[in-house]
Amino acid sequence: MRKVRGVEALVNYLKSINCPMGKSTIYNLMRTKSIPFNKPTPGVLLFDLDKIDRWLDGEL
Repeated sequence: MRKVRGVEALVNYLKSINCPMGKSTIYNLMRTKSIPFNKPTPGVLLFDLDKIDRWLDGEL
């Protein structure tokens, strides 16, 4: 399972796979629960990159 911590790390991952997205866009997607993420404790955001890849492919 591939995971990254924080929105900045997700922005960098998305840029590396030629799917650039800004931090404000990601926060908006999180607010509407449109993107898969986990918040195990306050101030900690985790993104499962396998789920992100499936979400980008329209499978989630």
